[in-house]
Amino acid sequence: MNRRQFINSAGQFGLGACMCAAAGGMSAALAEEAPPKKPEAQAAPEPQPETQPGDKTVARAAKRMEFADGWVKRFFDAVDQNLDEPTRKRLMEANGRSCFTAYAGPRQHPPAADAVERFSKWVAEEGAKHGYSMEGRVIHFEYLGSAETGKASPECICLCPLVEAQVAGQISPTYCHCSVGYVKEMHERRLGRPVQVELVDSILRGGRRCKFQIMVS
Repeated sequence: MNRRQFINSAGQFGLGACMCAAAGGMSAALAEEAPPKKPEAQAAPEPQPETQPGDKTVARAAKRMEFADGWVKRFFDAVDQNLDEPTRKRLMEANGRSCFTAYAGPRQHPPAADAVERFSKWVAEEGAKHGYSMEGRVIHFEYLGSAETGKASPECICLCPLVEAQVAGQISPTYCHCSVGYVKEMHERRLGRPVQVELVDSILRGGRRCKFQIMVS
C-alpha cells in the first residue's frame, strides 16, 4: 500500500587546506594569531507540538500511532504466551474475515455457478499482472497492489495500516494469520465455494511480498 517514504541521507565531508610558510617560525606565529576554527553548531531539532488526549490533530494522530506501534507488539507477545497455536490462528483468521467485510461490505448476491471456470479464464488472461497464477484447483496469489490506494505497492511494506511501520522480527508472525482470513473471505465470495488458504510468505516474516496458496474445494 505507497504509505511510507524512505529517506537516504548522505554524510557531508569537509576539506581543509593547510598553508606552508616560507620563513622559519612563520607557521607558529600564524597558529597563535589564528586559533583553530570552531565547528559550526548544528541546528537544534524542531520541537514537536504538544498534544492532549482527544485532540483532533495530525500531531495527536501521529502520537497515537507511535503508541500503537509498541502496543501491537506487546499484545501479540501476550497472545503467543497465553493461547495455543490453533486458537491463535482461528482468532486472527476470524479478524481477517471481519476486516474484509468492513472493507467490502456484507455479502449480497451469490456468485454464478460457473464462477470458478470464469475466474480460471481471467487468471490465464489477466492474472499475472495482478499477482495470480493457477494450476488446476490451486491458486497462487501475492499482493502486488494496495486495496487502500488501488495502486501498485512497494516491496517489504506490510499493506495493513496498523503495522506498516513494523519490519520482520519486530512483531509476532501470529499477526499474519489475519491476512489468511482476509484472503479466504475475499476468494470464497468471488468463487462461491469454500477455500483453504496457506500463508506461503509474508513481509513480517522476512519476505518481500505476502504470498498465499489457495485450494478451491
